[in-house]
Amino acid sequence: MTQPKLSPTVIRQLIILSTCRLAEPVSLTSVSPYLYYMVKSFGIPNKDVPFYVGITFACFSLAQFVTGVFWGRVSDRFGRKPTMLLGLAGSLLFILVFGFSTTLPMAILARCFSGLVNGNVGILRTMVAEMVPQRELQPRAFSIMPMIWTMGSIIGPSIGGFLADPVTNHPNWFKGEPPALLKKFPFCLPNLVNAAIFVCGLFTGTLFLKETLETKRNAPDRGRQIGERLVGFFCLKSRRHGDVPDETTSLFADSSSSRIDEEVNFPPEVIKDSGPPPLMQAFTFQSTVNIVMYCLLSLHAVTFDQLLPVLMSYPRDGTPRQGFRFAGGFGMPSSTIGLYYSIYGVVGIVLQFLIFPSVVGALGPVRTLKCFNLVFMVLYILVPFTLLLPRAQQHSALFLCIFVKGVSAIFSFPCSTILLTNSSPSLRILGTLNGIAVALAALSKGMGPALGGLVFTLGQKTRYGILPWCLLSGITALGILPLAFLAEGEGSPDKLVREAEDDEVGPLVK
Repeated sequence: MTQPKLSPTVIRQLIILSTCRLAEPVSLTSVSPYLYYMVKSFGIPNKDVPFYVGITFACFSLAQFVTGVFWGRVSDRFGRKPTMLLGLAGSLLFILVFGFSTTLPMAILARCFSGLVNGNVGILRTMVAEMVPQRELQPRAFSIMPMIWTMGSIIGPSIGGFLADPVTNHPNWFKGEPPALLKKFPFCLPNLVNAAIFVCGLFTGTLFLKETLETKRNAPDRGRQIGERLVGFFCLKSRRHGDVPDETTSLFADSSSSRIDEEVNFPPEVIKDSGPPPLMQAFTFQSTVNIVMYCLLSLHAVTFDQLLPVLMSYPRDGTPRQGFRFAGGFGMPSSTIGLYYSIYGVVGIVLQFLIFPSVVGALGPVRTLKCFNLVFMVLYILVPFTLLLPRAQQHSALFLCIFVKGVSAIFSFPCSTILLTNSSPSLRILGTLNGIAVALAALSKGMGPALGGLVFTLGQKTRYGILPWCLLSGITALGILPLAFLAEGEGSPDKLVREAEDDEVGPLVK
């Protein structure tokens, strides 16, 4: 039997969606290498910097929690594409405000507004599910967005670590007096580069991305009409010069039909626009358990991502160890931190694309998630003890911890996403379900870094530096309970198709 494959048009749309997605992980991860130094530049005492780093990191996710369900409902009503583009435009504006912040309150407010206007994580996940309703293709399709996150985790720390405060870190760049702009706003440069990536995502999405909500698929799309004219113009120009259109042009080229080839085409009886179903319809036993698991996973994984750069930046402590009483950090510059994350990201992309689908296909998402939950528990406990190794071995051990954590996240988050998607009772409620999951996960992502920063500060003051890492391991242990109830689930995004077929409303597959 031939292994099913994604259709060429769906592949094109996933690539376009990935282009829109890339800007967000780049902007979020680029902050990590320099946030410690940025907060310190606002005049915060050194002993309080980790706490305020946690607050600044957390406020984005806490704000996302406030509006996550709202954006999910908006996308179920008005369409995925306009809601996603609005989120990108808002993020573009406030990433610039953050880069030009001169006080801690200004930076925190910029992060808050970035979270308020952006619910794109759930919307993007919903679009992938609607593009690829076939269960056998989901491991490959759902690995793409995390792979883009991994790619962003390469580009982002590199941008942040290399371009932050260039006057201090790269004085050789300037002949004579450095530009006044970079002296007044030392952290604006990485955010200007991030803004340019957002602009690319906005233009690509506006001109070439198709709507996936079944009630809006055939609605007029002025952006795509302009995109088709542009593609047609360049194709015609290439033919006039005797050239064959290259692969980049064919990526955006489309047939004259407004439908996605080999997609599910719903008859009018099915796509009647009656608005999204009631909110409570999203909550089944399995969807609730999956949301709890996704929130716990987000809580400890994101808190680790915030704590580790602080540990890497924090000055070394010269006081001798007394049992489990030891403190301090690695005292690394932002450029070294960015380099570490970028190297791990390169390897992570290979694992994401080549190994993840095979592993999940063999073990299934539930067993894969259980295995890596155990890895998280052990890893978090080991991290602070890398400080006790000889200086020459510390960097290797730390990089190994970053790599293992990254691989665990690369395998865990797509599995959780697949299980959550397949627990949806209906395609029409999927945007709302993902909005709920993203909102509650955002609350976890906000609480975790804020609490982690507080506990890290407490651990340094009491010289029990292992405190935040023990907390993370304990949170991971809580995931054992929902994991015990997780099941593959019979519900899936193509449930609406099966229901329509059962009702004999006509052939749905073209």
